[in-house]
Amino acid sequence: MLEHLDEKVAKMPQSEIIEVSSNSPLAFSSDESLPLALTINWQWVLAKITEALVEKDSKGVLKLLFFDLDYVQLNHNAVEDVRSLVRQSVDENTLKTTQIHIHSLKELAKEYLARPLLNQPRLNDIIDKCSLIILQLKSLEVVGVGAFMLASGLHLALLQEQAASGTIEWSNVKKQVIEYSQYAESVTPQLFSLTVGRIDKSCQCIKWKPQPEDIVSTTQYECRYCDGKDIHLFRATSAEVETECSKHRLQMFQTMTDIVNHTAAQPVRTALRQWRNISRY
Repeated sequence: MLEHLDEKVAKMPQSEIIEVSSNSPLAFSSDESLPLALTINWQWVLAKITEALVEKDSKGVLKLLFFDLDYVQLNHNAVEDVRSLVRQSVDENTLKTTQIHIHSLKELAKEYLARPLLNQPRLNDIIDKCSLIILQLKSLEVVGVGAFMLASGLHLALLQEQAASGTIEWSNVKKQVIEYSQYAESVTPQLFSLTVGRIDKSCQCIKWKPQPEDIVSTTQYECRYCDGKDIHLFRATSAEVETECSKHRLQMFQTMTDIVNHTAAQPVRTALRQWRNISRY
């Protein structure tokens, strides 16, 4: 149960109560389930990439994405995960182009890892291709934020490889960390505004008045509110309709907030906290 639920309920806007007779027809609308996170855990992969960045293990990132795992599938599911959450359309051509770039990136990574010291030009090719992928994912805005974090983590690992070999200065890596962090921080709040922010702050509540012949006199009611797309219904029996209605809606806010945090916001913000530390040393 939520902490201080009664206090929070007291601050919520009052529901609109409509009393109808018990034989009134019920007007149902579609009742879609909340978006759920996909089962393929790109969030775990982001955490592993971040660990490798802290340890400056750039080759470990390449091996993780292109040998241990399927980066093409991870990218796809990171996008789909957030898209199902915020329910926004994306440009399918952009997704296809990104997937093509990742396929070619895998071949470049294989060539580079086979003989790293002799294949430095391949590292430059990988970095250029990775930059194109990041641009494509940024064009998806908030829907692409999970996939963007994976790609930018890869890009930072490659820049660390260049800095370790003396090809670029470490200050260039830090500058890129800051740029990517600022972008991700700027779009992450949309995860909440496009989900929790679209739930009605108040709802319409239909209350059926008990009839003299009813054995149970406790009021039956049905609450309905919109989350920006779907109409959600909640039906129960209570002597305190307004309070119960507000409690249910408040729990809806909390449930959606938890889903957003678990699916995308928390993994992204956790990674960004560690990325900021990289930019300081």
